Amino acid sequence: MEFGKLEDISAVDFRLPQDANRNPEVLRKSPSQKVAQIYIGLARWGDRKLVGNIYPKGTTSKDYLYHYTQQFNTIEMNTTHYRIPTLDMVGQWKEKASAGFKFCPKIPQVISHSHDFGESIHATQQFLEALRAFDEFLGLPFMQLPPTFAPRTDGRSLFDYLSHWPKDIPLAIEFRHSHWFEDVKIRERAFDLLEEYQLSTVITDTAGRRDVVHMQITNTRVMVRFVGNYLHSSDYKRIDEWIIRIGQWLEQGLQELYFIVHQPEDLLAADLAIYLVDQMNEKLQLALTPPRSMKEGIQKSLF
Repeated sequence: MEFGKLEDISAVDFRLPQDANRNPEVLRKSPSQKVAQIYIGLARWGDRKLVGNIYPKGTTSKDYLYHYTQQFNTIEMNTTHYRIPTLDMVGQWKEKASAGFKFCPKIPQVISHSHDFGESIHATQQFLEALRAFDEFLGLPFMQLPPTFAPRTDGRSLFDYLSHWPKDIPLAIEFRHSHWFEDVKIRERAFDLLEEYQLSTVITDTAGRRDVVHMQITNTRVMVRFVGNYLHSSDYKRIDEWIIRIGQWLEQGLQELYFIVHQPEDLLAADLAIYLVDQMNEKLQLALTPPRSMKEGIQKSLF
């Protein structure tokens, strides 16, 4: 992921900001009897380097998704950003997915990057049909707004669009233009509206744009997109801090967490996701199913 990428991270303050003041109140709205669901995954399933490491040796490309869903329980679906999937495509993905797996489709750019949100070609209607076709495999779809999408010029049309988003389909919003965060009134109004519309936020932790690590929760489900730096030592320290914060959110009532790990190489992302699951199980007394090593001669878990 190029957004927020830095060649030199030595001067970056990676400490997480404090939570937004309203977070505890938002999280208290969750039903106390419901067990929180935690989903951890990568951005892609198609890297051949995963074969023999995360996928069994000899796995062919047609079976990548099946073996991915045996190891992780969610995926960020970039493919939907570039085209609206057909119902047949959704059906094929579902057939390969393990029980309990969740897809997180990215809103197509004909919607998120268009000033009329694809209204002229009825893009939203088509995409909603595809989302509903995921059925129980649908996780948290998200809209990644372009860095040029500014609140003063585009904010009114955005929230008019979001006010009509159907209540039966979850959605998270990722702001990227710096003006969403620089002006306190704009920031507060934007997140207040997301809470009012029962929509979620995407929190992106990347080196070059610390403003997008906004730590604002507007719903009892949230997505974190974590961008690492080739397994630099800071990646592990950042994950450790995230685990502490996630533990606090779980105590306050968080119901669904989608944590997507990015690295310049998918195999490195898998390694860091493994560390994340291991530490969450240990530090938060969870029982997340860990991925397994597929390296020849190694039968034991990566943990």
